[in-house]
Amino acid sequence: MTQRTRTRETSDDLSDILGDESEEQAGESEGFRSRTKRRAVNFFSPRYFLLATVVLTISMFVGGFVPLVGTLGGLVGLFVAAFVLGGLTSKPRTLETATGGLVAAGLTLLLGNLTLLAVGGRTVAVAGLGAGFLVAGLGAYFGGDLRDGLTRDL
Repeated sequence: MTQRTRTRETSDDLSDILGDESEEQAGESEGFRSRTKRRAVNFFSPRYFLLATVVLTISMFVGGFVPLVGTLGGLVGLFVAAFVLGGLTSKPRTLETATGGLVAAGLTLLLGNLTLLAVGGRTVAVAGLGAGFLVAGLGAYFGGDLRDGLTRDL
């Protein structure tokens, strides 16, 4: 009697947890609409963007309470969280993470400095949003680069 064994591929990738489709999972008989959706998710994943926005917003608020760093604590927290997110995914999700950082910086500026934004205006907002986008993008890039370097065969 032949014994059947079931194997399950395990993956530590965050994209598998979020349920984003990959190219291997798509069949040949899919229609135009499903191919377009799959390609769009491969380019920009809305689920990963939402996750990155929540995580990065929380990290900016927590980083802002560090007393020794001052006002740069939020950006340091943003970089660390983006670095960890970049290290957890095998696919480069730098665009989603950077856009999530932009939204996180906008929410932090809006909730933390409402009077400054009302008086100071656009210059403060543009500088904060640009810094959030840049810091989160760099953090995700360096985190992915570290993961790639640690998992590559020599």
